[in-house]
Amino acid sequence: MAEANRGDKMMKYRLLRWLGPMAARAPWLAYRLAGPAGSFAWMARRGVRDRLIRNLLPFAGGDPERARRASRRACQNVARYWVDMMTLARRDLREFERRHLTIENEGLAWPLAEPGPVVIVSGHVGNPEMGAMAVTSRRREYVALVEPLEPPEFGALMAKVRARTGGHYHETGPAGLRVCLETLRAGGVVALVADRDIQGNGVCTPFAGRLALMPRGPWDLARRTGATVLPVLTRRTGSDSFRVVVYPSFQVASTEDREADVREAATRWAAVLESHIRQDPGQWTVFEDFWEAHGCGES
Repeated sequence: MAEANRGDKMMKYRLLRWLGPMAARAPWLAYRLAGPAGSFAWMARRGVRDRLIRNLLPFAGGDPERARRASRRACQNVARYWVDMMTLARRDLREFERRHLTIENEGLAWPLAEPGPVVIVSGHVGNPEMGAMAVTSRRREYVALVEPLEPPEFGALMAKVRARTGGHYHETGPAGLRVCLETLRAGGVVALVADRDIQGNGVCTPFAGRLALMPRGPWDLARRTGATVLPVLTRRTGSDSFRVVVYPSFQVASTEDREADVREAATRWAAVLESHIRQDPGQWTVFEDFWEAHGCGES
């Protein structure tokens, strides 16, 4: 599995490095090809298809056929995500925001307009980078953590591409966490994707009728700094169009029981994420066997 994942990342790196400039010059063509490419990958890679179906089954109401259809859309949406990334370099982002991004519940993003630290939390739905760009409108810079990528050149290239959205991207790890903590203590904004426990120290939380480990980082950071948590999730509404949904913000409690405070925040977030995914399961693009990797007991 590790070798397969490395092979996938190498392929993505080559696509971004060599096809990116061509896609950026003809985004309309790249998006037109992305859907069929995603469908081909879905048909050709049975292991990926089966994992996606298992992941999405709880969100599809236990309906195998609905989960199967959603899994195909997830593959198509991932292909479109890579076109998003490849074409950012040549986009007029102001024009892109005006024509391709719609914000739902924009008034709920009020914490970003006031002084004080904010933790934006999102998931692998739609395109999280677009969500952060939309709500900050690139008027307020943010720090974000991302999973380390191999080879290192791939990580560096992705950080450069993502920076176009107004963020400063750091790899998850002690150094990245320090930057986040310093940013929040200075009253800044941190954006975190919070639906996979890649650190291995997650919080066991009810999720889609099961129990799953959710990352504890966002809630620990918010609790330590008094930051407001702002859930922002996206939904792809067309090849390169998005609806950015802002959910009500909340504070992480700071009582004598740190673990209970973190678990309460993680549970609240998981309910928001679950509700969002259930509306269109094919938007959730987690390709590992989620319930095997992050399951934590019987519900």
